[in-house]
Amino acid sequence: MNILLPVSRGASFDDAVRLAIDTAKAHAGRVRVLSVVDAAEIRRIEAGARPGAIHLARHAADEVRKRMTAEGTAAVAGAVRRCEEAGVPAHGEVLEGELEREIVAAAGAHDLLVSATASHFDPDLDDASGKLVLTVMREGGIPVLLSGATDRPMRTIVAGCGGGPRTERAVGAMARLSLWKEAPRGILLAVDDSPEGGQERIAAPRRILADAGYPAWEEKVLPGPRATTFLSFCDSADADVVVLGGWGEHRWDDLLGLSITGRLIEDGRRHLFLYM
Repeated sequence: MNILLPVSRGASFDDAVRLAIDTAKAHAGRVRVLSVVDAAEIRRIEAGARPGAIHLARHAADEVRKRMTAEGTAAVAGAVRRCEEAGVPAHGEVLEGELEREIVAAAGAHDLLVSATASHFDPDLDDASGKLVLTVMREGGIPVLLSGATDRPMRTIVAGCGGGPRTERAVGAMARLSLWKEAPRGILLAVDDSPEGGQERIAAPRRILADAGYPAWEEKVLPGPRATTFLSFCDSADADVVVLGGWGEHRWDDLLGLSITGRLIEDGRRHLFLYM
């Protein structure tokens, strides 16, 4: 398994490194640590010059470039060192370019991108948590595993079965990577006021897991409002990992404010495996 670990800002990167190491160790994987010096941020500094002060702006931009490169190099070296100390093969690099474009380009050569639910890539941490990595998932076609804020073991896995291709793709990606095949408890959860409708939603994920050699997972069909029922069940089952179809809406505000995915990212307590 080839894992892409983009360097994010803030304390949550430590959680992402830990999760990447644990996942790689469990699946004989390799980790590529990637830091991107954001060229757009450097251009903004250069463009902000007052008339007659272009040389000062360029000097300021050069200083920012040097600082960002040094910070990225240190973060990459630290993450690679932690991987190697844990017995996980790893390498890292620092690139300068458009942040999203470089990560999307790198994603294509990997099986999984690991980050954190609270990940930020903006220098001032002003970007919404997890926004960039979910954009990479949408554009780069790669599953995303987001670490929760706590270091929790992966004992209970809940796969949301909303029905349709997004559910099948998410569960299929998990099965293709053989993730949590030996977890103590796996649950296929559908929210539907009709038991028969719920079983229809669960049927395809059940088949995908069986074909991949997974042991039979528990199956739950619950009535009620979709988001609140799903989230309440995750609390009651003390879910450690939630598997979802990921990006259901076209606008980030919709995803963050209304969807199960967005609310789980805001909550930040659980690991999330997402694929669209």
